Amino acid sequence: MTSVIRSRPISICLLLLLFSGLAVARWNRQYFFSPDSARYVIMARSLVNGDGYREIDTPVAPLYAHRPPGMSVLLMPAAWIAPYDAIAAKATVLLTTLLLLALLYYYIVCLSQPEEPEDQPDKQLNYGALLITFLFAVNPFTLFYSTLIMSEIPFTACTLGILYLISVRPEQPRKRDLFLITALLVFLPFLRTIGIAMVLAVACWAVVRKSRWPWLVGVACSVAASGLWILRNTALGKSGYASIALNEIRSQGVIGTAFRMWERLSAHFENFGQQLFPNMPGMRPIYSGMVLDEIITLPGPTWLYYLMTAGVIAVACYGMLYRRNRGGTVALGYLVFSVGILSLWPWMQERFMLPLVPVVLAFVPSGWAALKRHIQVARPVTGKIFAGGSALVLFLFVGCLCWTDTQLVHANLKMVWQPDRLYDEELPSNGFSNWTKAGAWLKQNSEPSDRIITRQAAIATTAHRFEMLAFFELVSPDKLHESIQKFSARYLTSYDKEIVSAFPWYLLDQDLVYRFNPIYDEQGVLILKVEPNRSGTIRQKYWQAGESLEIARQAYEQFPHRSTFQTALAQEMFKNEDYEELIRFIKQLQEQQVKDVKLTSLLGWCYFKTEQYPKAIQEFQLALGMPGQKMMRGDLIRGIELSHKYIANQQELSPEEANLKAAKKSLQLARTWWEYSQIDKAETELHHALQRESLEFETQAKMQTLLAKIYLAQGRAAEATEQLELALKTDPTTEKNEAQTLLGMIQREARVENFLNNPRKYPVDKTGQDDVPLKEEILQLAQEYEDFGVPGKSLALMERVNTTFPKQLEILKLLLKYQLLYTLTPEAEETFAQLKVLAPQEQGLLEAANKIEALKLVPRF
Repeated sequence: MTSVIRSRPISICLLLLLFSGLAVARWNRQYFFSPDSARYVIMARSLVNGDGYREIDTPVAPLYAHRPPGMSVLLMPAAWIAPYDAIAAKATVLLTTLLLLALLYYYIVCLSQPEEPEDQPDKQLNYGALLITFLFAVNPFTLFYSTLIMSEIPFTACTLGILYLISVRPEQPRKRDLFLITALLVFLPFLRTIGIAMVLAVACWAVVRKSRWPWLVGVACSVAASGLWILRNTALGKSGYASIALNEIRSQGVIGTAFRMWERLSAHFENFGQQLFPNMPGMRPIYSGMVLDEIITLPGPTWLYYLMTAGVIAVACYGMLYRRNRGGTVALGYLVFSVGILSLWPWMQERFMLPLVPVVLAFVPSGWAALKRHIQVARPVTGKIFAGGSALVLFLFVGCLCWTDTQLVHANLKMVWQPDRLYDEELPSNGFSNWTKAGAWLKQNSEPSDRIITRQAAIATTAHRFEMLAFFELVSPDKLHESIQKFSARYLTSYDKEIVSAFPWYLLDQDLVYRFNPIYDEQGVLILKVEPNRSGTIRQKYWQAGESLEIARQAYEQFPHRSTFQTALAQEMFKNEDYEELIRFIKQLQEQQVKDVKLTSLLGWCYFKTEQYPKAIQEFQLALGMPGQKMMRGDLIRGIELSHKYIANQQELSPEEANLKAAKKSLQLARTWWEYSQIDKAETELHHALQRESLEFETQAKMQTLLAKIYLAQGRAAEATEQLELALKTDPTTEKNEAQTLLGMIQREARVENFLNNPRKYPVDKTGQDDVPLKEEILQLAQEYEDFGVPGKSLALMERVNTTFPKQLEILKLLLKYQLLYTLTPEAEETFAQLKVLAPQEQGLLEAANKIEALKLVPRF
């Protein structure tokens, strides 16, 4: 039995079997990263279809260039056997993980062999190699990325394969070795562009010694293949990652680039430490969003783990130099080139460092063995105590990792087998949102030509519709309108209301251009149907003021220990301008030893909003010294600079001057609320502002005009008229044009409405030869509606006029324009047919025909 346990193949197989069980228990049909995961799957199917590397989920299916095609090529067998099946794609990734773990073990074994190995049992187990491999296997980052459709694990396996081939025969490669390393070096940059770091490392290592020159064949082939890929993208007019990095260097200059490089290096060092020691204190790893409760945090200060990270890297680098005759210098060069390239990369995602973790770990035994030759322990007892303490710490560390893996598995099994209980009782994060089910629903309940703007790009894999990715929480209403019109979207898909910051929920009722009507709300996904707002007014149907705050508060009260709910509640309090309550809330959490950089930043902004600038500076500076501040650094520095600026500009103002300043500030704030379609907040701000005494006539008139626009958005024309008349009396000059234009629009609307409500007073010419009565008024009113920002009202007006007075050329042209604006394809086809009969040579008909045909395009999935 002992010989079986010590058998190298059996021990590795047991480890791989254990890991496979954990990974399979983590499988589900969901995607996590957006848009990467879905892009890989969709592009793999495009390659299998014979269409080439194309975006088949985008109209006209353009050639794709942003991400290299290596991962999609790897997924081609899965795309051929089970198209768009997430499980098949994840199985492909899992196979590469098993290969990676096996390679890691045998690579460490190879490095640990002496230069002239004595006769040893070929199957003897290397416990150090097995321990390192086991630690990497139970690392939650390894389990997490092995169950996602991402390129990190295949890329890491490919790099380790190259290093292993070089370590086996560094000076006398066989033809088989040259063939394998050429294939791997060519494929590596196509998995991830940063693979060029390995190509450079091999080139620098091979060129210095003539016996290694055969390895340069692989380097040359890789450079040639990557060059052809760059030429292909350049011919398409597409820029790759390298171009983005170079453009930033040009814009930042030498000093700015050096500063940013240092920032990124420190951020990547932190990310590397986080992946070397998962669950580090003060950090929130990406997999924490895929468990149902808080993960166990390692004890001690964060700096201690950074110190240990530096120690591990130093030992590994020493091991690379010690094993330079086994390709250690290639590994060192790869490490240096990778870090150098990442320091120029504009992005600082933690997953970028994952491929370096097994490379560093592989050389730790060699580095430690080399260091032990220089370290002498005076007393054997001291060595035993050190070994025993290390074993205990290691045992506790492994226990923490295994428990986190168990949490990941438990959460996934509950999502797969008990989805109703999960969403009703656990309030899971957005990582559990069931996009594939929502996509299947859309496939059954929408037209094949309908287009979707989505928060998660994976919806196209089951919906089989054209889609466009949008981060709704970061997009202003104007930009959202622009995207909808440009893409001709009929549906929006977002996380549901439980994710309070996922969508500007007030737009469901307060958007003046569109009606966003919820038609599907299941398992964390909300689907909104995009329809014209024909009334051009707000409504009270799907959203109430303070609703998101109440949802966040209830979630926090149910799970007060979850950091995500603590942060969400704090953010909603800040949005609701409850600054004093938020200050008390964050102080209470800090008393409970909750330390989070986002909460500290919010506390600083609360002090800033309440004009406590010294306290704001103190909190911003405190946040700058906390873990995880790299991604927020710019915002924190801006807070410090603004606070200093306001302190310098503080001066004593008379009550009248303070009142005038506050009034202008209120007007500006109300305008901002109006621009962001937060009509109720704008109205509240204006009512408070107009109650102030001694307002300037100009400011007061602007407030009254803006309040009139708000009343129009609420459908209160009489009160809007009253405010506009007051504005003209208050200041007959400044706001005269806008106020008079709005007043004229209201009066014109009344005349046209009276006309359309009594069409029998006028003769109806169904031949279309006679003009519509009040034609000029109607056309002008439609334009005024559009200028006011309610084109849906123009559409409704044209529909009414066309119904009563058909075959009117100008009316039909405007009707077609608004139908195309709102993607009303069947109606637009009907209107176009009428126009073609009435005026076949009319300008713009060809363009309209092309637009209609474009809207009827169906994706080729």
